[in-house]
Amino acid sequence: MTTEAHALSQLEALVAHGPRFHGTETMRAASAWVESELVAMGHAVRREPVSLPGWHPGTVRRVLVTAPVERELPAWPMLWSAGTDGVVRGHLEVLGPEGIWGDSIVWQRFGVRDTRGRIAAVVHARDDGPAAPQPLPAGSDDGVAHLAIGRLDGLQLAEWIADHERVTVEVSLDSGPRDRSVSDNLIVEIAASEPGSSDPAVSGTVVVCGHLDSFYNTVGAYDNGSGSIALLELARLWAVSPPPRPVRIVWFTAEEWHLLGSRHHVEHLDPAARDAIDFVLNIDGLGRGDHLETFVGPERFGFAVRDAICDYARATARTLTTVDRFPPTRGTDDASFHAAGIPSVFCTFNDLHRLHQPEDVPDPAIARNIAWTVPLARSLAETMRRPERTPAPGLL
Repeated sequence: MTTEAHALSQLEALVAHGPRFHGTETMRAASAWVESELVAMGHAVRREPVSLPGWHPGTVRRVLVTAPVERELPAWPMLWSAGTDGVVRGHLEVLGPEGIWGDSIVWQRFGVRDTRGRIAAVVHARDDGPAAPQPLPAGSDDGVAHLAIGRLDGLQLAEWIADHERVTVEVSLDSGPRDRSVSDNLIVEIAASEPGSSDPAVSGTVVVCGHLDSFYNTVGAYDNGSGSIALLELARLWAVSPPPRPVRIVWFTAEEWHLLGSRHHVEHLDPAARDAIDFVLNIDGLGRGDHLETFVGPERFGFAVRDAICDYARATARTLTTVDRFPPTRGTDDASFHAAGIPSVFCTFNDLHRLHQPEDVPDPAIARNIAWTVPLARSLAETMRRPERTPAPGLL
């Protein structure tokens, strides 16, 4: 049994390595720590390198409103943003909405039109909460600076512009590309306790996963140190008492880089290996509170998962508010599998005001949800029957 105290201790040990940004020394140190924990349990660990074009966030990030009032706005560079090569001065105009992670969330964009009449920078206003970086959507202009600000600052900018105020700003940013960045997916294969089960509905492999990496500005206790520790605890339980079906546990890198760690993994599975996966259980973001969200596909599989979670909550006397979103979003690693036609479950205690924030640090409430989720995840992985693979309607 995973205690809250043990979960908190493990989470503190993981985040002590610092931000786990893909390709950094701190990410390598955290990966080595996870691997050493697994080896001590008796597991063999396979490393799957993921090499990507590199990027650094820099140290200068400034959005200064100079009119109608002077105010500096808290801001973070968006992943893959170019720098400004000095100070960009201009006025703001509303560009319109922007989908983040596909259309999982929708932000507002403002263009900074400089004295030469060009859009020389883009300011992204978050849909909710304080300023937080995200990866740029595919197709973004890689020649201009992109900075994220918070929701309330975005609303103020939009109000001034709607009132026909001229909003002038100065933007400075020194982020930009660098040489290739490499980190590893960590993979543990756990054999079934009774190989060759006669029941085809529970004889395939279940992939239980979560991402180990964090954004550059946070140690990422909630996102996703919490899921990483939950996976370690599952590995610890299965080392002592193997599951009735094969389980593959994967700590993905580069989730924050458009899921490129999990996409790499799925792309390198041959058709037979993909078909051998019964379903994927992704644990990402066991934050504070009692609001549990699931994202499951196909829809019928979601009904079964919801029933299992409700049964577990009743058995543990846990009061929850629950949301089951369908279809699954594109914002975390289960999406890589779902896009390949593999049934998937994503579980999260969403804590969006801590998302990609320096304040995302270990908390007893996070540890509580890790300890509560581990037995649930174990039960789902061991007992859920293989979902029928259902084709999409083919229209949208």
